[in-house]
Amino acid sequence: MIRFINQKYCCMLRNYFNIAKRSLIKNRLSSLINIFGLAIGLAAAILIFLLIKQDLDKDKFHHNLADIHLLMMNQPQEGRIFTGSSTCGPLADALRGQLPEITHIARTSSTSRQLLTYGDKSIYEQGMFAEPDFFNIFRFPAVMGSPISALQETGNIIITEATAHKLFGDENAVGKIIRHNNEYDLKVAAVIRDIPANSSLRFNVVLPFRMFEQQNQRLVSEWNSYILATYVSLQPGVNMAALNKKLTAIILPKTDNKDTRLFAYPYHDLQLFGSFKNGKPNGGRIEIIILLSAIGLFILLIACVNFMNLSTARSMHRAREVGVRKTLGASRRQVILQFLTEALTTTLAAFILAVLFAWLILPSINHAIGGNLTLSFTDWQTVGVLLGLAVLTGLVSGSYPAFFLSAFEPVRVLKGVTGNGKKGGLLRKGLVTFQFIISIALIITTIVIFKQQAYIENRPIGYEQDNLVEIPASGDMGNGFAILKEELLQIPGIKSVSASTDNMVQYGGATNDINWPGKTADQNFMINISHVQYDWARTTGARIIAGRDFSTAYGSDSLGVILNQAAVKRMGLKEPVIGAMLGNYAVIGVVADFSFNDAFNSPGPLAVYLGTGGMNHFFIRLANNDHWQQTMARVEKTVKKHHPSYPFEFHFTKDIYEKKFTGIRATGQVLSLTGILAIFISCLGLFGLSAFLAERRTKEIGIRKVFGAGVAKIWLMLSWEFIKPVLIAFVVAAPLAGWGMHMLLTSFEYHINLSWWMFAAGGVTALVVALATVSWQGIRAALIPPAESLRAE
Repeated sequence: MIRFINQKYCCMLRNYFNIAKRSLIKNRLSSLINIFGLAIGLAAAILIFLLIKQDLDKDKFHHNLADIHLLMMNQPQEGRIFTGSSTCGPLADALRGQLPEITHIARTSSTSRQLLTYGDKSIYEQGMFAEPDFFNIFRFPAVMGSPISALQETGNIIITEATAHKLFGDENAVGKIIRHNNEYDLKVAAVIRDIPANSSLRFNVVLPFRMFEQQNQRLVSEWNSYILATYVSLQPGVNMAALNKKLTAIILPKTDNKDTRLFAYPYHDLQLFGSFKNGKPNGGRIEIIILLSAIGLFILLIACVNFMNLSTARSMHRAREVGVRKTLGASRRQVILQFLTEALTTTLAAFILAVLFAWLILPSINHAIGGNLTLSFTDWQTVGVLLGLAVLTGLVSGSYPAFFLSAFEPVRVLKGVTGNGKKGGLLRKGLVTFQFIISIALIITTIVIFKQQAYIENRPIGYEQDNLVEIPASGDMGNGFAILKEELLQIPGIKSVSASTDNMVQYGGATNDINWPGKTADQNFMINISHVQYDWARTTGARIIAGRDFSTAYGSDSLGVILNQAAVKRMGLKEPVIGAMLGNYAVIGVVADFSFNDAFNSPGPLAVYLGTGGMNHFFIRLANNDHWQQTMARVEKTVKKHHPSYPFEFHFTKDIYEKKFTGIRATGQVLSLTGILAIFISCLGLFGLSAFLAERRTKEIGIRKVFGAGVAKIWLMLSWEFIKPVLIAFVVAAPLAGWGMHMLLTSFEYHINLSWWMFAAGGVTALVVALATVSWQGIRAALIPPAESLRAE
């Protein structure tokens, strides 16, 4: 009996698939439109899923991820609460052994370039200084040696497998001696696996933190110098509120700001919820994930709407079939199952095509975002999600047609009466309107994003980027800079030379331990700090608006400081600013604000001192001519003469600054691509519907032509039925897109103003594309001779 039932259902399903195959072949145009539209929608959904998965998988390889936390600080400043992820040097020692909730604690420096030399090989690698417990907190597995033991001795170094292979090939790296920054000989004490692609921390070299302490004794010992990251691992089930109170109680006696709050923030939340506002988490990467999810959902819905529209529009052709099947005993459930089978068959074909599309476009996506997305079918989670997505798409797109067609009454449809004509027409227009609401909103959003991107990139930077060259200086390259500078100035084509601890794009150091006349308790804000050499403003093109640059003509500049306008304003310094004392340093100059750190918002306060130690960046101002390559060739020879053991490299500051816009460019490209896909899928549906409408109204067109209607009038009659929903969609989409873009733009200090033409361009684009889509069918139908269109079957 069971075997008979199974055979019965197998035969029924085989019959449904055969019917689905015949239907697809018979209705080639609508089938191709459905398959191609669903394939594009599914391909977009697959790519967006891979983008989202990349973010959600961050750091998941740490099995103890839930226990890892970063110590952060909230500090009230001028009526607002600022949140920072950098902490002071003495904090970790003050916490060790004091709190049973903390199992391990480790300080790390920021990552920077490290020069490694072995024999005749010299390479630059990203590295950082870290305490031994770093490898108890983070699970980066060792290949050889013990990383924890290695960081206990100042003469050791830890490298990744890739770095070991670059320096030693297939030899055993442990025990080898590496020259570090041409200053120290360090022994490779451990080799760790290459850092996974989904790690938030990126490095190839780890150095003992004691080396950093020896090189920066003053900064590491000060409670008001926030230059380190402090990580902790906690016991499971810790009461976070109680722990944060204990942390704050320990740091309060050590800080001048008694409203400071120290807290442990879950490391796994940093990636998605790393943005703070007024001391509270305020989004972050999660906002991009939500946006991408919404875009993927909308594009897929547009494709599903196409399927629904075309299926219900052709209901007259399937009505008799439904009537006959019901007359012969088929239940409504069986009819629904039949149409769902057709929808799933169509979706399966579209899914195969979508995987091919996604695989072909992945390299371009990776290039645009600088990512490493892969479509792997060995990952069962990915396969499960994608198959589930395909099945859900098939069920959503086929559900309404299935229930709509299965509701036909046999007696009525066999008489040629299907009903629901007006209702079905209104529904189709509503679905078309929904498609274009999404399409127009995406087009407007794309226009606004591109205009904002262009505005930010082209706004005045505040210094002369053109012809400004930066040479990274490692190790002891900063020693003897004065002699190197004199030789460089002898090269034709070089106008000025200087140096700094920071490049002009990113300033790393900051402190709130600066005093000035009239400083109040609520002015305990962070000030960016940099040390430079003589002729810094002249070389970089920073505009002096008061006072002067650092110059060898003045013997007192070692006790001078240059401020930017933001620092003068926030400090509330009174005129004359020149000569005002900041601690033991006199203000000798004020530079106009220039963009650094955050290109989308106004610059923070900056204090620039004359450096006495090594510099990390050499600046060269080139003459504005076409001989820069010859000039830089001579610069290379000169630098190599003084520092023969360092690889020579240089960058144009403008190129470094341009990298700041990688994120917004990638967002703009994704939005433009999705906007194009949305309008394309919508127009695919319009093309199919207009073809069906022209076919259905063939006799009406013939009669109208007999009574004198011209081609233009018939074209307008057929086109207006589709142009009307587009116009309604624009009326709905414009204010929605305007509200969304207003919210986005106001999150930037520097932003464009919304203009009417942005909305008009979105609406006109959609209208023109839609009109072009339906015109072909309208004109084609209008050109059919009346004798042919009125001929009896």
